[in-house]
Order: sequence, then C-alpha cells, then structure tokens
Amino acid sequence: MKVARPVRLGTSIALGLVLAAALGAQSAGIALTKKAPDTAIAAFPLNGLAYENIASAVFLATTEATGSPEEGAKAARPWALEAYRLEPLVPKAHAILALAEDDPEKRKQILDAALALNRREPRLQAVVLQQQVAGADYPAAIASLDRILRVKPSQYNELFPVLINVFAQEGATDEFAKILDGSSEWHGRFFRFAASQPSALRNMAELRRKMSFDDEITDRALLRNLVREGDVATAYSLYRRIAGAADAVGAWSSDYPPFDWSLTDDAGLRAQPSLSGKGLEISVKPGKGGVVARRLIRAPATPFAIAVDHTIERQQALQDIDITVRCAGQSDEILNANLVRQNDGYRIDSLPDECNFIEIGLEARAWSGRSAVNEEIEAIRVVRR
Repeated sequence: MKVARPVRLGTSIALGLVLAAALGAQSAGIALTKKAPDTAIAAFPLNGLAYENIASAVFLATTEATGSPEEGAKAARPWALEAYRLEPLVPKAHAILALAEDDPEKRKQILDAALALNRREPRLQAVVLQQQVAGADYPAAIASLDRILRVKPSQYNELFPVLINVFAQEGATDEFAKILDGSSEWHGRFFRFAASQPSALRNMAELRRKMSFDDEITDRALLRNLVREGDVATAYSLYRRIAGAADAVGAWSSDYPPFDWSLTDDAGLRAQPSLSGKGLEISVKPGKGGVVARRLIRAPATPFAIAVDHTIERQQALQDIDITVRCAGQSDEILNANLVRQNDGYRIDSLPDECNFIEIGLEARAWSGRSAVNEEIEAIRVVRR
C-alpha cells in the first residue's frame, strides 16, 4: 500500500498536467480562432471554429478573385467539412457547404437544416438569396439582400455579383427602384458596382431615367462605360437628361465626359479652362505631346466645318497644335490638320454611313530643344455650310 499510494499520486499529477496542457491549448486555440485560425489549429487541432474561419477566409478571397460565390464555396469546402465534423453547429460552414453543392435538392436539404439552427447568420441568408435568384423570385431576392446588407454592409463584395444576375434581367428595374432609395449605405455602393458591369449597363441607364443616384461619380462611370461598350446613343440620351445640356461645343465644361470635354492633366501635358471659363489653356513642356482635349457630339448634317477660334500668333505653336475628327469608336481620322491650315474652318463634306457621333480632339506637342507650348484656344465651333 505504501508503494501504491505514490504511484497513484504520480499518475494523478501526470494526468493533471496533461489535462492542463490540453485545456491550455484549447484556450489558446479559442483566443486565436478569429485573429489567427492557422495558429489556432496548430495549438488545438480539434478547434472547429478555427476551421470555419479558414473556410470563410478562403471563400471570401476566392469569391473576390473569381467574382463567383460558387467557386469560392467549392474552394472552401474541405475546410468547411472539417469544421462541420468537429463542430456540427457552425453556421458559416453550413452556408459554404450548401453553396458548394451542385445538386439543387441536396443544397435545399443542407440549407433547411442550417436554417433550423440559425436564421440570423448573413451567409446563410446569402445562400437563401442564391436560391431565390435561381428560382427567378426577384422581388424576394432583392428584399433578402436588403435585409442582409442592412445588418452587415461589409458583405457587399460577395453578394453584389449575385445581385447583378437579378438586376440584369429585363423588367427588374421597377423592383430595384422601390428599394434603392438611398436609405441604406449599400445602395450607393451597388450603383457604383453596377455601373462597372457590362451586363448591367442598359438597366442602369433605365434606372437612372427613373431616379437620381445623387452621385456624380456613378453618373460619369455609367456614361463612360456605355460609350466604351458601344452604346453611344443610350449614353447620349442619358447625358442630356443628367446634364440638361445642348451640344455647346465651345463650352469647356468637363463635368460629364465623354460628351463634355475630357481634359488631360499629366506632368508636362495639360489642358484646363482659363480663369474666366471662356477659353482653354494648353500647356506642353518640351519633349511632351499628345491629346489634350476631346469630346463626343452628335454628328452634324453634312457638309459642315470645324472652326477653331484663337489669337495665337507664334507660327511654331500653330504648327504644333492639331485639330482631329473621327467617328465615335473608330480609329480612322476624318480630319487631322494643324492650325496653320485652318483659313475659315476645316470643311467636311461627308461622313461614313452610321456615323451618328463624332469625336473632336485637340493634340499638342512641344519638340525637344524648342520652347514650351503655352497657348489658349477660345472656342471650337461647328459651322453649317
């Protein structure tokens, strides 16, 4: 008995030390779960919450890189499975597993089980949103996204690509106009995102006709990207509505390019309105050159002339400033001439078929070893012939 008592005592101490170490590792794992899930797993490999956080991080990174929540979920699926094995009640892992499932029925089963455990997890709600989109239930999808982003606006990166699929559908703008009233932070973010997506541009233009975005940055991006996608007529119609402007070619406004002026502001190559606003100051340092100003206008009836009003006297400057004209979206120039050759304007007798808009440009250069160009253009006018 005297021998057994020390043995039992030693065993108890050893077990206590092992248990304390295990509990300490678990505590360290829990503490590190959110901030450093990899370290948490190393400290306590049975930490399901750490696996869930890794799955979430992989999901977010892949979704952002590919623009596809499904691809994000498939990349994160191994981590989510391990999280579910260790911690069956983890809601983010449920959401990722549901989103990674290709079979609609299996996805619904996973989602129903997950929602029975937790209806407040934003990522689960995002999968619900996916189901609504797949089922073409657009009003419910928009309402779901509104609920999610009002609670957790930071999820817009992963949810906006899903919403774009809804927004791009024909007739969807009426539903969006009911909700996107600026009452939530995500509304403005969505407008900016949608204005950069080719599939959404036509509906963005339609929505802009119905309501104001109260955001000049979104308006500019929408006009610019419509033109870039070749839908110049829609962009021009929207420009007239936004700016309320006529084709006053001589006005140097640069509020809404490309139908207002796009002015270059680079080191050594710059164009800016004069202090009076009635002229355009051009500044080019030696060794620099390029387009300093351009804009689109509706093509005038032919024949017509382009006249450049100025008081430039220096012959070299007249040779180094060119006026160009081309059809919108085309590289071939209809006109390219310096100011020496102007006389009473540059006559254009005809335009190619389907040339409904023309781009007028100013190019300037200052040759190395010569003086800088610092001149002012008063106006550029379209003269009917």
